[in-house]
Parts: sequence; structure tokens; C-alpha cells
Amino acid sequence: MVTTNVQFAGYSVGSGIDTYEKMEDICSVYGKKVVVIGGEKALASIKDVLEEAVAKTSLEIIGYEWYGGVASYENGERLLALDTVKEADMIFAVGGGKAIDTCKYVARESKKPFFTFPTIASTCASTTAIAVMYYPNGVQKDVFIGPRPAVHNFINLDIIAKAPEVYLWAGIGDTLAKYTEVPFSARGVELAHKDAFPACFSVMTGEPLLKYGEKAMEDCKNNTSSFELEQVVLAIVLTSGMVSYLIDSFKYNSGMGHAIFYGMTNLPQIEERHLHGEVVSYGVLCMLMMDGQMELLDKIYKFMKSIKLPTKLADIEVTVDELEPVLDNAVTKYDIEFGPYKITKEMMRKAILDLEEYNKTH
Repeated sequence: MVTTNVQFAGYSVGSGIDTYEKMEDICSVYGKKVVVIGGEKALASIKDVLEEAVAKTSLEIIGYEWYGGVASYENGERLLALDTVKEADMIFAVGGGKAIDTCKYVARESKKPFFTFPTIASTCASTTAIAVMYYPNGVQKDVFIGPRPAVHNFINLDIIAKAPEVYLWAGIGDTLAKYTEVPFSARGVELAHKDAFPACFSVMTGEPLLKYGEKAMEDCKNNTSSFELEQVVLAIVLTSGMVSYLIDSFKYNSGMGHAIFYGMTNLPQIEERHLHGEVVSYGVLCMLMMDGQMELLDKIYKFMKSIKLPTKLADIEVTVDELEPVLDNAVTKYDIEFGPYKITKEMMRKAILDLEEYNKTH
């Protein structure tokens, strides 16, 4: 029997300074000196409230450091060489996925505990131990899974509500994939507890989006923290992250929606003008069409139209004539290696064309 070891990230969710009321109890057992690492805009958005919160504890911020703009091993090594990082007892990772993933590498190599402070809700990076790493030029390099996720995740809804709503929009799109790809990839498999557990609660990644997503988008547009925004943010940041972290990432954590996205990264307009979660959500509709899940397709299509996520090729500036290299690339991705049946290039093409027709009548 294989031994399974799992460590969860704790979390606090709230508004303003109240989000950090337990910071002393949670963080001080690891020491006193804190280095804060993040994106430039993220650091600026959180600095005042973070310093107010830290002032009420025994902690001391000894430096703020920019993560470097790209989640790369090179930026990680640069940070590891800084005196502020060497002297710190713990790392506060601030920002979006790339900043937080860089901090995961720094924490792993320095063997320091880290705590996450997401400032946008476009990704589940602040909850999971998975890190997506890039070459310095921004091209994806590889993925690693750290020894543990953050000790604690501090989710301040006021800060997320003030961020550009496009990040929440993309986060919703990406999380729709978690809602649909996990049950598809795991269909028909007798899962052990470690995979069965997250597969069961993957439903909680999608239901809050469909119920509260439209209102949450409006509240974010108005920079307003609300109950609806909280439910959507937690689905994206927390629940999706727990599913990703717990389930077998190379078997059940992805699917055709992501394969189509990666296939489309060959197209310059996708890389230049469209977000990951945006394009993945389009791929989700293609997967549902291919699999004949028409009731769920109708439901998700209607929701996506309500918040203007893409439902057809024209929405992401792609033409039918551009599909051949996209499909050649997509069919090679590991994302579709596991599932109830083999997905072929022809099945992908038919799903895309069928979705084009579906758009004409809906």
C-alpha cells in the first residue's frame, strides 16, 4: 500500500483589515521577520492594509521585493540571493499566479514557510502547491509540485473587488474547466479516496459560478465586495485549488478545454490579446459538444453569454482556416491522455464546427 501525505493550506476570507485578525496566531509561530514578494501593482494595492495588520502583531516586515515579472527559475534564484530573503523567517507571497508561483520556488529552495495574499481572482495558485514555471522570455517551461502549499491563504475581498474585473472574468472561465473536465477525465474510473474526494467536490467549483457569477462580475466592476463576489472568489481561488492539489494532476485535473487552449497558443492573436481562462472556457464548450452533454452545454453557454465569455471562434479572433495547426498541437497534449475514450483530431474539429452551428441558433 502506498502512503499518502497531504497538507492543506488554511484560509481566511474577509474584507479589509478584518481579513488578518488571526495573523499573529497563524504566523508568529514561524518567527518574526517577513519578506513580502509580489508584483508591483499587487504590492501597491496591499501595502497599506498589510502594514496596518502587521503592526498589530509581533511580526516585522524587513523588505518588499518585486518577483521579476515572470515565474522563472532565474527570478527565483535572484530572489534567493537577496539579503532580505536570506534573513526572513517567512515569505508573504502577494499578487496573481505568476508572482505566487515564483514564491513557491523560493520557499521550496530556502525551506521557509510561505503565506499567500491573492490580489486578483484569476487563478487558484494561492491555494495549491502546483507551480507553472516559464523561461525568461515568457514561454512555458515546466510544472512542479512543491512539498506543501502555503501555510495560510489570506483572501481580502476588498482588494480583489478593486482589481480590474477582467481577472475575475478569466478566473471564472478557467474554473468552468475544473467543473467539467475533472468529472469527464475521471469518468468510469474506480478512484481511491485521494482522487475520489476532490472529484466529488469539483461540483462546488462550478455551481457558485453559474448561480452568482453575473452578479459577482457586476460588483467587481463597481469595486464592491459582496456575498456573491465572495462565493465566486472562493470557487476560483479555494475550491478549485483544493481540487487541483488533491487530485492526480496528470490524469484527472485537465481535459479537452485546456488542450484546445494550448493548441491555440500557436496563434499570435491568442498570445497577444486573449487570456488563458477566456480561451479555456471556449474549449469547455467544445468538449461538452463533443461528449454530447447538451443539457450542461445549454446551461453553461447561457451563463457564458451573460458575462461575455467566448462561445464561438470569432469571439477569440480565430477562423476555421486556422484550425489545422491548432488541432495538430492540441491532440498531442497530455490533457487528453486520460478519459473515458480516446479523443482524436477529427472529434475536436467536428466539435468546433458543431459549436459554430449551435451559436447560429442560440
